[in-house]
Amino acid sequence: MFQSRTLFLTTAGSIALAAASPALAQQQPAAGAAAPTDTGIADIIVTANRREEAIQSVPVAITALNNETLREQNISSPTDLLGRIPSLNVASNGTQRDAETITIRGQGQSYLAPVGVVNYFAEVPLIQGSIIANQGGPGTFFDLESLQVLRGPQGTLFGKNTTGGALLLGPQKPKDSFGGYVQAQIGNYDDREFEAVLNVPLVADKLLLRVAGKKVDRDGYTKDVGPAGVVTTLPFQDFTQPPPFFIGQAPGQVLPGNRPNSGVNGLPGPADTNNGYRGKDYDDRHYWTVRAGLTFRPVDGVENYLVGYYTKAHNNGSGQVLTSVNTTSSNLINLVANSWGNGSGTGIPFDATDSTISEAVLAAQKARGPRRVILNNDQFYRLTNWAITDILTIDISDQLTFRNVFGYQRMKQSYSWDLDGSFLPVLAQVPGVVRQSAITRFGNVYGAQAGDVAHVTNVSLITEEPQLQGRLLDGSLNFVLGAFYSKQKPEGLQATGSYNGAANGGGFFAITTKSKALYAQGTLDFGAFSPSLDSLKLTAGIRRTEDSYSGSRISPDYVVLPIGAASEKTRATTWTLGLDYEVMNNVLLFGKITKGYKAGGFNYAAVQQAGLTFAPEYVKSYEVGAKTDFTLGAVPVRANISAYHLDYDGIQRTFSENVANGCPDPANPFCNTTGIDQGARTFNAGTARVRGVELELTARLTKEFTLSGGYSYTSAKYKRYFLDVPPDPVTGPQQGVKDSCNGPVPIPQGPGAPPTTVDLSCTPFPFTPKNQFSINARYEYEMDRSVGTFVLSGGYTHADKSWTAPASTVASEPGGYVDAYDVFNASVEWNGMMGTSLDARFFVTNLTNETYRISNSNGDSNNLGYSTSIYSEPRMYGLSIRYRFGEQ
Repeated sequence: MFQSRTLFLTTAGSIALAAASPALAQQQPAAGAAAPTDTGIADIIVTANRREEAIQSVPVAITALNNETLREQNISSPTDLLGRIPSLNVASNGTQRDAETITIRGQGQSYLAPVGVVNYFAEVPLIQGSIIANQGGPGTFFDLESLQVLRGPQGTLFGKNTTGGALLLGPQKPKDSFGGYVQAQIGNYDDREFEAVLNVPLVADKLLLRVAGKKVDRDGYTKDVGPAGVVTTLPFQDFTQPPPFFIGQAPGQVLPGNRPNSGVNGLPGPADTNNGYRGKDYDDRHYWTVRAGLTFRPVDGVENYLVGYYTKAHNNGSGQVLTSVNTTSSNLINLVANSWGNGSGTGIPFDATDSTISEAVLAAQKARGPRRVILNNDQFYRLTNWAITDILTIDISDQLTFRNVFGYQRMKQSYSWDLDGSFLPVLAQVPGVVRQSAITRFGNVYGAQAGDVAHVTNVSLITEEPQLQGRLLDGSLNFVLGAFYSKQKPEGLQATGSYNGAANGGGFFAITTKSKALYAQGTLDFGAFSPSLDSLKLTAGIRRTEDSYSGSRISPDYVVLPIGAASEKTRATTWTLGLDYEVMNNVLLFGKITKGYKAGGFNYAAVQQAGLTFAPEYVKSYEVGAKTDFTLGAVPVRANISAYHLDYDGIQRTFSENVANGCPDPANPFCNTTGIDQGARTFNAGTARVRGVELELTARLTKEFTLSGGYSYTSAKYKRYFLDVPPDPVTGPQQGVKDSCNGPVPIPQGPGAPPTTVDLSCTPFPFTPKNQFSINARYEYEMDRSVGTFVLSGGYTHADKSWTAPASTVASEPGGYVDAYDVFNASVEWNGMMGTSLDARFFVTNLTNETYRISNSNGDSNNLGYSTSIYSEPRMYGLSIRYRFGEQ
């Protein structure tokens, strides 16, 4: 507590100094200072308080990027925000590059748990995948009016699951003028992208239409080089033909489909026996999206904005790369590797301790490098996502406005992944298939017929949010009253997929979540009572939320897991209380206390019947900050700083675990004879504290040249973290071991052995780099209109290393850190080429072609025995040509 107070006192002093410095600059301006209209820094309009306000007047830590900045910095996905936003990190959820999970101030998502940073599109929270937590589809980042990142708990106005913050995507709304553009882009890796926008006022100022579309096709940069010439080099018996360990190849049975990635009914195709999936490229991009927005103003004071989009995406999945194996304990990869090395997958000896083969497989992968892999699964990823949002606004009077925000969304996902990143049959996932034996055993599998293929996600989300916004006391009191309802439910058969060497098969599941809330927030300017208190404002808000979730699963390939079902209902009161004061023109000081909440959920992947649900987590945030605009000589400067302390309770973490099992369906080609299945369980680990400082600076050195940058320091530490480790059948009759903060802890084995509690409070906080900073430069040179305008921009970002194994110590996960990285990007634009409506832009990302890991999939090394990584994009470059017509 003393340290927390010391941090706040120190930061408060810094903020006071920041406030004093611009005061001196404003009181003693340099002679001949340029007029603000020539060199001032423009404000961006934001909606952090659910109403439009200038960013510098909002007492919230927020970064906003307009459409021009998004284009210049080549931001088209959450991953592109890495390093550009203080305290923000993006990980790929371990197994899939498309599953971009945002962490802010240490608040994010543990695998299989809810997210901690919610993405909103047109004021509606985006639908989330059932297993991988991608929010919406890949087409939400184009034709935007603004992108806003709110940092810290947003527990009043934005509801549950925003303990870390919120990402607000605001689409361009229809305008009252005819115009648009068409754009084409080419680049390396055979990148081909097309984008078009058309804006049409159907009835002037009454009925306005905007239509936009985008299509992206780009080859992958991770290549499958096939098994030929590799299998025979390993230190065990020589195979003249690779054994049938490729998904789609099983003794006496081959799944339907043709290589590559063209299986029927959503199933992967079989591998070529000799070459596997040689020639297939991973980390490719293929998607298209269309969007239409319609604004209707039937009478003065009434506006209805309707926007909808449809997105389809497909690719070959991520380039999973095996990066480490555990050589010191009994684990799954050793068991599978040794059983494969001793034959064709039958008569497996129970040997999980010898890592000779596992190490040889790892050495072969390291020799190939991170851009060349050999996988045993016909990987693919497919997504369909569509949404409709309707925003009705009625001005009841000059002081009172009614708004209603309605949303309906659908999402379908299917995928097939090689989770161990090698050609060993350790852990791979394909779509779940309903077999007759499952129907015979359980009687009913969610109404499916034998042969039906499940999606991993097939859900709908409906949201409804009426609001009443108003002003009282001659505008000195602004308030928002609202209600919120959401329901996400299954719309078809869903399954976690079927595995190979690690498990006999997946499970079918259905999860329904509901959320209901009432909220109120108001901001009072005390100047209403005394002129001496003008610009001193109090903000207070409260939200009462009730969440319910119910789930069930059917696991036909698990002898030990019967039908599982559970439901829970939780209630939480979240609130915010803050003061802000504009001590002088363009100097705003603020402080606030906020409580946030993230809902619990259903553990559909748990292998223990008792662990089917997990509880919510809570965050209490203390924050102070300053927002300032001033001049240094003739240079306009904007400096925003904030410091915070978070108390974090009920932390959700995920732990992978093994379970002994048989094979209830010998006809199942995915049955194995190891007798081992593997799952994962989200649990509530304990408590932590997170502290940090964030700084954003912008300086317009001349009318043409602008420098900007950001920095964040984050210190996160567990105060208490305990994990209950169950017996692990991989170790057989031997006593297992789990590393803890107090050294190795023995894990008793055998029937009826209880779980063993281990202390993990020394574990690094996941996905939270200690230091992050960025520097961006922009130079705009406007020549004669007959020539055009040139814009040169460049950026540098840095992030410290970050931990990616939430349930393991550093000693037990040698590959658990993602290393620090430094990235340079640059672009040059020629707008209005030779007096025409053509714009050209050449860009380069990752200019120095750095290769660094962006995400790890660690599992627990004591039971899985390996980790895999996803690597950064290589250097990308391209040229785009845009033709503008009408008014923009």
